[in-house]
Amino acid sequence: MSNISPASISEKLAWLEDRYWKFGEEENFDDHLLDLFNVDDEGRRTAEPRFDPLTGETKGMMVLGASGNGKTALMRRALRADEILKEFEVDQGGNTLYITVPPEASIKKLAEIILAKTGYRTGYSKIRAADAWEIARHRFGKVGIKALVIDECHHILRPGAGRDVPAAIQALKHIMQSEDHVALIIAGVPSLKDAILSEASGETARRFTEFSMSKIRPGSKGAATFGRNFVKSANFLGLQVAEEDAIPDRILFAEHGQVGKCVGLGKEILRAAIIRQRDAVTLDAVERVYRKSNAGLDMTPFDGAGWDVVKSELTAIGWGQ
Repeated sequence: MSNISPASISEKLAWLEDRYWKFGEEENFDDHLLDLFNVDDEGRRTAEPRFDPLTGETKGMMVLGASGNGKTALMRRALRADEILKEFEVDQGGNTLYITVPPEASIKKLAEIILAKTGYRTGYSKIRAADAWEIARHRFGKVGIKALVIDECHHILRPGAGRDVPAAIQALKHIMQSEDHVALIIAGVPSLKDAILSEASGETARRFTEFSMSKIRPGSKGAATFGRNFVKSANFLGLQVAEEDAIPDRILFAEHGQVGKCVGLGKEILRAAIIRQRDAVTLDAVERVYRKSNAGLDMTPFDGAGWDVVKSELTAIGWGQ
């Protein structure tokens, strides 16, 4: 955090939107990255992907988690904070290409996205999928890509008319067989793993290590870290948070420990207080924020009673089951 607190409403909102709240998985993710790349003599990770000299194949990592579990924010944070991996932009360079797969994308469409994002803009929409992928793999070496991150990768592996799941799985494998050596990171919901395991030979699945996003459990280190992030951010923005209200614990309970949703709700709570120019985050204000997207509940985790009482009553009626 900066030593200078933002003053205006717009400054505070911009600061809040740009904040990444750690939750304890960052070191674990960085440890997985260490296995995808070579290290120097001091043991520091380099930008050169590990590859088997006998086969020429590189390594891959599969990042799995339910929707709202914070996969995208975690990977984006890695690119923003990492000293080695820099996101590629045309005319600006970089060694890591980050792709988000649209919901209806085919494997050919993904190749076209890669071509466009690496600056290849000539007639690729009229060529076959196999040819598009061959050109795409050539582009990695041409522009200096060392790592490819495919977010929402499960979209290209959904069965249906006009979709070729086996070919999509093969395309992923071929990325790790590229002549220019590219480390591959794919991310998606748990069905991503199921789809790749559907390949009878298992050739592609065995090339990936697995990083599974877990929920924040009550009383865990992640829960304590989330609480500190929320309170510290609130205080930095000039907002007081009463410890006895246990607002961070209530947020975790409300969103069932799903990282992305917890952070989203926490920031929405702080945003509401900022734009209304309040000097504290109160339970009644938090409940109003929560009910705007969760209408019709008789009782919410942000009820004004003590947290132990509220949690007990909600648990008794099966909250979260």
